[in-house]
Amino acid sequence: MTCVIGVGNELRGDDAVGLAVVRALSGTVPEDVAVVECEGEPVSLLSAWEGHARAIVVDATQSGSEAGTIRRIVAQDGPLPPSLAGSSTHLLGLADAIELARALHRLPEVTVVYGIEGASFDTGTGLSAPVAAAAERVAAAIRHELEDGR
Repeated sequence: MTCVIGVGNELRGDDAVGLAVVRALSGTVPEDVAVVECEGEPVSLLSAWEGHARAIVVDATQSGSEAGTIRRIVAQDGPLPPSLAGSSTHLLGLADAIELARALHRLPEVTVVYGIEGASFDTGTGLSAPVAAAAERVAAAIRHELEDGR
């Protein structure tokens, strides 16, 4: 079974991009795919993907790349790049949560991370134009992955 998890904070501009992606996917993916919003700390991923063989996680990144840049990373290939560690507006970043899950043997067999580079993480703002466009591309890419069974 597969789950798609969007990580983010609705009130922090581009940090909401993971939520935007899973909302775009809701109702458009196979019924056996769980679509989950994770607005708390990324460590809650460990319970969100529990019992799933495959997890696809989407979150905003702050690595200094151009806004809207998309990275697709397979967690089983090794630790997430250092440029993505600690790049969250959360206390514990996504990369840290994945490494914790790996250490605890609670990482799904296949874990794919889509990181979308944000531009603004200011309180009360919506998604910036390049990040909103990237969210649409990532939602389409995830639909394609689910269809292909990758």
